[in-house]
Amino acid sequence: MSTASTNVFDWEARIKTLPHSPGVYLMKSKRDEILYIGKAKDLKRRVRQYFQEGADPRPFVRRLPKLLKEIDVLLTHTEKEALLLEATLIQEHQPRFNILLKEEQRYLYLLLDQSHNFPRLQVVRRGPKDKPPKPKQRLFGPYQSGYAVRQALEVVGRCFRLRTCDEREMRNRTRPCLEHQIKRCDAPCVLPVPVEEYNAHIQDVVLFLEGKHQELIDDLSQKMWDAADRHAYELAAQYRDQTTAIKQLVESQQSVQSEDKVDRDIFGLYREGGEVEIQLLTVRRGRLSGGRSFSFAEQEFDDYEVLESFISAYYLREHVDIPREVLLPLEVEGKEDLEELLSERRGRKVTLWFPKRGDRLKLIELAQKNAEQGFLEKQRAEEDNQKRLKRLQKRLELKRVPYRIECIDNSHMQGRYPVSAIVVFEGGYPNRSAYRRYHLKNTKGGDDYGAMKEILTRRFKRGIKEQNFPDLLLVDGGRGQLKMAQLVLEELELDSVELAAIAKKRHQEEEDRKDDPSSTDRIYLVHRKDAIPVRPKHPELLILSKMRDEAHKTAITFHKKTRERKKMQSVLDQIPQIGDTRKKALLQHLGSVKRVEEANLQELMEVPGISEATARVIIEFFKSARSVQPNEGRKKARPYKKSSSK
Repeated sequence: MSTASTNVFDWEARIKTLPHSPGVYLMKSKRDEILYIGKAKDLKRRVRQYFQEGADPRPFVRRLPKLLKEIDVLLTHTEKEALLLEATLIQEHQPRFNILLKEEQRYLYLLLDQSHNFPRLQVVRRGPKDKPPKPKQRLFGPYQSGYAVRQALEVVGRCFRLRTCDEREMRNRTRPCLEHQIKRCDAPCVLPVPVEEYNAHIQDVVLFLEGKHQELIDDLSQKMWDAADRHAYELAAQYRDQTTAIKQLVESQQSVQSEDKVDRDIFGLYREGGEVEIQLLTVRRGRLSGGRSFSFAEQEFDDYEVLESFISAYYLREHVDIPREVLLPLEVEGKEDLEELLSERRGRKVTLWFPKRGDRLKLIELAQKNAEQGFLEKQRAEEDNQKRLKRLQKRLELKRVPYRIECIDNSHMQGRYPVSAIVVFEGGYPNRSAYRRYHLKNTKGGDDYGAMKEILTRRFKRGIKEQNFPDLLLVDGGRGQLKMAQLVLEELELDSVELAAIAKKRHQEEEDRKDDPSSTDRIYLVHRKDAIPVRPKHPELLILSKMRDEAHKTAITFHKKTRERKKMQSVLDQIPQIGDTRKKALLQHLGSVKRVEEANLQELMEVPGISEATARVIIEFFKSARSVQPNEGRKKARPYKKSSSK
């Protein structure tokens, strides 16, 4: 009895020591793992709420005393400071029960570089770590999909006639291209297009990409009537067509009822158990411009706490577009502090709304409906995926459902730069954070069996230490590769990992090809003599084909990067204190490795980033290389041997 009581966290004693102050609390498990991080305006009151009888009926909350070992607190002066500290600690420790946003991807933008006389729009990807654009460069976006980018470029090409060719094509072109023939470009590459006229098109494009559609329509309409008054009817017809196209685009876009044209982010939340779906609808200038959904599992805390944690994590990242209004379905603590923090980051006032009536409530209801629909669609897809995995288990006669599948593939170019890659699918979806890429250490290039043996041995020796194994190992190849994988697992005494191989027709025996000419893939099993053809009517087997293609792409991409990196290596890589930045500076400033070798101390010190000490290291390196090279490079003379005459 006493032993059981010692395993229960004494929350009453801990709460007595907590102050009525703002701060951050960290819930730690008995293994010193941080389970949850939260912030509070009053730490004592907030932590007590978790343990009050009847305050929260969820099983997880009732288990807290048995799960926890300690609750650490960090005091702050204000709740605003606690909000910032909470976001920082969550990002650092990644607690199990907190809202965790994945590292932000590089989003699509349209880049307009106005340093050129005839600028063009370029599609670029940018992330939080990218450098800001140059003074004469403008970014428009981010766009949530490639379709949205293509739609914007289509309207720009149809209405404003900007060039699409890159700088090299523009310099070398001698006649107008097809874009000019179909009246989508004025061909400034070869025709005398006035810069002022082209810049007028640029100003219209900027208005369009900024979403100022009505202002653009009014401007184009005025230009149309001015051209008609000057009897420039062809130009007036061009402005008319532009105005019509933009009006059609605006009418085709879904519009929310917002006469004030205020930028808003609207959040909706739907929950079933520990599964939470959060929907974000983005309204810019009164129009619904896009939406994103976020799915989270094992969320055991209250909805308002989940939403508050998400809002903090979402808006406190770098390069996030913060609107004038944020509409939330639930009230969150610290509204004033969060508003102040978001206003500081935006540079203008930001207001949080929890609407109970009116048009804002209708927007919340729309977001809630989208959150529920998104949750049900993902749940339906997840159920379909689980059914496919169960059918795969039955089809391949596996001992258990293959939730985690790993696939290995090798890549080389005529035996050079050999690499391997292992991709991981969990629940039928790729888990790219678990992908592994390998350089071969002990196997010669071109030895596919040897490469597979080395990589699988390395992978599973590490798996034995970490107790991390797949349910199914898939190898790219035929029976030979399958036999090699089986040999590795037998040597390591791993009988819990099941095996399969997948091969295209060119890897198969002639008798296998006669089974099903329409099938391109065959699956080989250890315990089965005949191969299993992959046909469209068996979608569970197509998962394996998809995995093989993903492993193939990953291995080839890694091989290309390795090959390019090896080709870029030079003698400068052997010089101490010379990294990629200094190497690039030396080559840009002096032009070649030979010029670097011949440069004197003063010439080297003129290179950006090269100090006197580094310049002396470079000179000493080449001096030593020259003194060693003649002795090592000269071939020994053969002793003269007089030929004997017969």
